[in-house]
Amino acid sequence: MFKAAAVILICSGFALGGIYFAGRHEQKVKIISDILLMLSVIETQLRFACMPVSDLLRVLSETDKLKNLKFVVQCRCSMESGEAFPKAWKKAVESDAELCSLLGDRCKYLIQMGFDIGATDIESQLGCCEYYKQIFEKELVQCEENRKKYSNLYPALGLMLGISAAIIIV
Repeated sequence: MFKAAAVILICSGFALGGIYFAGRHEQKVKIISDILLMLSVIETQLRFACMPVSDLLRVLSETDKLKNLKFVVQCRCSMESGEAFPKAWKKAVESDAELCSLLGDRCKYLIQMGFDIGATDIESQLGCCEYYKQIFEKELVQCEENRKKYSNLYPALGLMLGISAAIIIV
């Protein structure tokens, strides 16, 4: 009886681990899509409203579709407390551990964007938005390919590992 319960728990543990890793790919695609949407909103607001950074952050934080980007709200709060935008942006991005783990080394581009927005004229800022959109669009294509490739593989692989471990135990 005890062995059967252990086998079931081990199999389900590995299967859930596989589902977790497949879900991470889904989360990464979602967060990069949200970053691209954020860049489009920034670009539109700069082009047509010439908004200062504080108003831009207000618009971003009030946009319902960007609620997954928690660092935007944190950056806005830091700026309202008197912190400079680049420093507040960097601190907010770095403090969002989930975002940094999902983006990996691409997080540096998001941080650098905080130093580029609001620092130059409108045309240069629009060029920066386009540059970062290209970077994150390439990343999105790669992440979507990985998601398609691994979304079915990880759960099945987890289950197979669980069954293998159960066979070894029995």
